[in-house]
Amino acid sequence: MEQRATRVNRKYSEEFKKEAVELGARVGNSQAAKDLGIHESQVRQWRKKFTPETTGLEKKSYEALEKEVNRPAKENMYLKEINKVLKKSTAIFSEGLLGDFK
Repeated sequence: MEQRATRVNRKYSEEFKKEAVELGARVGNSQAAKDLGIHESQVRQWRKKFTPETTGLEKKSYEALEKEVNRPAKENMYLKEINKVLKKSTAIFSEGLLGDFK
């Protein structure tokens, strides 16, 4: 007589489900399911259950995403300018201290 594998019903916390949905939104449902050791359909069901409002995820517009991508480059340019100013001011203030070492 062949024995069938018994099916185990696992219960997952709401927090686990929300984190699975967030992970699925970032890396895709199938990859999230593999990482968490659950079936992909489970992630899809939870994704339907938890809307962006309940998980804190929002769909961003193209313009918002573009701003987010360009922000580090703008910050980098700003910091480079500050660095130039600081170098110049350091040189000006240290002129009197150098004396004969020029």
